[in-house]
Amino acid sequence: MVSGTNDTQTIITGSLTSSADGRINGWNPQPNSRGTMDIAWTCVTTTFLCTYSILCLNCPASNESWWRTQARKLMWMGIAISGPEFALTAAAGQLAAARDSVKSFRALGHSKWTYRHAFFANMGGFELIPQDGAPFRINSKHIHWLVSRKYIDFPGVSDEELWDKSKQDTLAKLITCFQVGYLILQCIGRVVQGIALTTLELSTMAIVVCAIMTSVCWIAKPLDVRYPIRIRMDVTVAQVLQEAGPIAARPYRQTPLDFVDDLTPSWALNVQPFMKMPVGPFKRPIPRIGDSRLPWLTWTENSCLCFGTMVYASIHMTGWNFHFPTRVEQILWRVSSLILLGATVAFWILESLAMGWRYGGGQELFTRLFTQRSKSSPQEYSHETPFEPRELPLAWEFWSIFPIAFIYAAARVYILVEALLGLRSLPLSAYLTVDWASLFPHI
Repeated sequence: MVSGTNDTQTIITGSLTSSADGRINGWNPQPNSRGTMDIAWTCVTTTFLCTYSILCLNCPASNESWWRTQARKLMWMGIAISGPEFALTAAAGQLAAARDSVKSFRALGHSKWTYRHAFFANMGGFELIPQDGAPFRINSKHIHWLVSRKYIDFPGVSDEELWDKSKQDTLAKLITCFQVGYLILQCIGRVVQGIALTTLELSTMAIVVCAIMTSVCWIAKPLDVRYPIRIRMDVTVAQVLQEAGPIAARPYRQTPLDFVDDLTPSWALNVQPFMKMPVGPFKRPIPRIGDSRLPWLTWTENSCLCFGTMVYASIHMTGWNFHFPTRVEQILWRVSSLILLGATVAFWILESLAMGWRYGGGQELFTRLFTQRSKSSPQEYSHETPFEPRELPLAWEFWSIFPIAFIYAAARVYILVEALLGLRSLPLSAYLTVDWASLFPHI
């Protein structure tokens, strides 16, 4: 190490001294430094690419403007930054629903129904046009039920045609992969060489890890589909409801096919009404399928999701002994990191208890978790009892999780704010760049 203020400044800034004639004389070492803007720009661009560009939201309503769809995407971008595990949970639930759909269609003998078809259907990519009434969006369960009873033909759209409707940009994906890979290698290289890592880079790494898991769940889901594929039904909805029997006797809340699937449980259709919050859209049948549906996962999927959220929360713990501008900020970071981890554990415990309570003391829960029966199987729709919506949320479930969520949100806000404020005072080595040559064997 070089001692002395002037020598240190030369190493960090790579400053060069020129002679009177503008020339640089003598041997000059290559600068090995980066600036605050380099750190901030890398993290901000990586965060943007990992949140905005990977979001695969459901199809908008037919009359929605471009500005409204972008506003919805920006809202979900904010969710993916403030709570990446929420976007991961939504993606995991959609993947599980797609898997169930593929199994159900294969049981009917339709092997051409792929994960992409299931994702496309569940995002509102198909619109049913009956002989009576207004057209409305249907998901994979609705299609399965209608096809199994021969009200409609099996959708003949190919996997390639569905992917052609996707707005996936190969160049944007390559840029995202390059930027994410660069950040990961930077963080690994700094840890290996013992160079200081900033809290902003650590926080960005946590978002990146969650975004990677989210993008894996959404790998088969089309991106930014604007208009649905229309399916015409040669019979009336009234005839369908009459032939369905007592199961379809109740007035629908979302679409006329609520007795098959009423698109619940979801945040917008269950939790918001419980909180006495207005729920849009108010038009019925609903003009689009929302993005906030809460997932039903098997035991294995639930365990994987729990592990993923725990990994995300634990990453912040690695900043326990980082340099902070003040001792108070270091203590607050430690407390906030513990809250993120503790709140995640508490949520999973409470939600597991609520699931057992909601599903009849655990018998149905055990059957659903361990038999991995497809929820869209023909047998499930053959019963003749009226449809009973699940009670969600339970009162005690909501009031026990709500304070945990509030404390979690406060801790998460501090993590995000401190990640930026911490740039005002960093250790010397935080401005050094990784010496990549020393990481590879050479002569």
